[in-house]
Amino acid sequence: MTNYLEKVIEPVNQWYQTSSIHAFFEWWTSELKSLIPKSYRENLFPDSKQILIKQVDGDDEVQIWQQHNNEIDLVEFDDSVKGKEWWHQLNHYVAGSDQETKVTFLLKESDVLSREVAMPIVVINDIDSVLSFELDKYLPFTAADVAYDFRKGQVEEGSEKFPVLLTAVKKEKLKEIVEQTESKGLKLSAIDVNVGVGEQPEAMGVNLMPKSLRMKKDWTSLKWHAGLAAVTLLMLSFVMYTSLNNKRAKIQSLEVQVDELKKDARRAKMIETQLNESIQAANFLGNLKQNIPSRVVMIGELTKKIPVNTYLTRIVIDDEKLEIVGESDNANALVPILNQSDLWYEPQIIGNVTQGRTGKEKFTIKSDLKPMDVDIEENANGS
Repeated sequence: MTNYLEKVIEPVNQWYQTSSIHAFFEWWTSELKSLIPKSYRENLFPDSKQILIKQVDGDDEVQIWQQHNNEIDLVEFDDSVKGKEWWHQLNHYVAGSDQETKVTFLLKESDVLSREVAMPIVVINDIDSVLSFELDKYLPFTAADVAYDFRKGQVEEGSEKFPVLLTAVKKEKLKEIVEQTESKGLKLSAIDVNVGVGEQPEAMGVNLMPKSLRMKKDWTSLKWHAGLAAVTLLMLSFVMYTSLNNKRAKIQSLEVQVDELKKDARRAKMIETQLNESIQAANFLGNLKQNIPSRVVMIGELTKKIPVNTYLTRIVIDDEKLEIVGESDNANALVPILNQSDLWYEPQIIGNVTQGRTGKEKFTIKSDLKPMDVDIEENANGS
C-alpha cells in the first residue's frame, strides 16, 4: 500500500516542487505566518529541521550543521553524548527532536560533475524522462554508471529554452557513502552537494540518493487521519440516514393522520349537507305553513261567514286560491260578507249566477289567499 502511494504521489510531488504553484503557496504561507506572533507561530507551525553532514579534510571527519528558519548553525549536542562518535551524537539528537528532522549528506564539489544545459521549453514538465534517455548527450557517462539529479533554472518569458543544472555522481562513490552511513545507524533523506565558499555549508538543491534508499515518508499519520476521516464519514452517513429515516417515518405518520382528518372532514361535510337539506325542508314547510292558511282555519272561517240560507257543494283550496261552489238565496250578497275575512283577498263571483231547481241561486266564488298571520290563526283556532 505504501509503495503504491509513493508511486502515485512521487511524480505529482516532483511536478509540484518545481511549479510556480508551489512557489506561490510557499510565499503566501510565509506571509500568513509572519502575521502571527513568533511565540505562537513556533507552537502552531513548527518548521522541520534540516541536518547537514558536511565533509571536511578527511572522508571520516565531518561537521554537523542545522538549518532552521533560513539560519544555519553548528549543532550543539547535550552533555550526555559528548566525547562519543559523531554518528552517536547525531542519532541521539534526531531521536530526541520534537520536530520532523531530515538528514542530508553533503558531497564535495570535487566528487560530482555538474553542468548547466539548455532544454526545450516543451519538455519542462517531463525533464526526468528526457534526461534518462539523453544523459550521454550532456555527460560523458551513461545512466548505468552514475546517479543524477537536476535543478530547474529560471524560465524567461518568451524563451524557447530554459536552463537546467544537471549534477551526477558515480554510483561507486554513492554506494560507499550510503554503506558508511547505514553502518552507523543513520537514515539519510538526501545526498546533496556542498557549494558553500566558506566554512558554512550551502546545499546545491539536488538529491543524488537513489529513491529506493531515501528515508521513507512516515505514512502512519496519514493512515490514522484517513481512518478517522472514514469513521467520521460513516458516522455522519449513519446520522444522516437515521435522521432521514425518522423524518420519513414522521411524514408517513402525519400522512395517516391527514387521511383520517380528511375522512372526518368528508363525514362532517356530509352531515353538514344533510343538516342544510333538513333545514331547507323544515323552512319550506314552515314557509308553506306561514304563507298558506290552514284548511281547518279556512273551513272554520267559511262556516262562520256563510249565512244559514246558503250551503256549499264544493270547496277547493290550493296553494294560492280558494274556490267555493254552492247555492244561496242571494249569491251577490255573499261577496261583501266573505270580503270581511282576513284569510283571503277580495272574492269575486265567477261566471253567471243561475237559478237552481231548489229556487236558490247557483254561484262560484274565487279568491286569492292571504299569507297566514300567526295571531289570526291562533285567534281562529281559539274561537
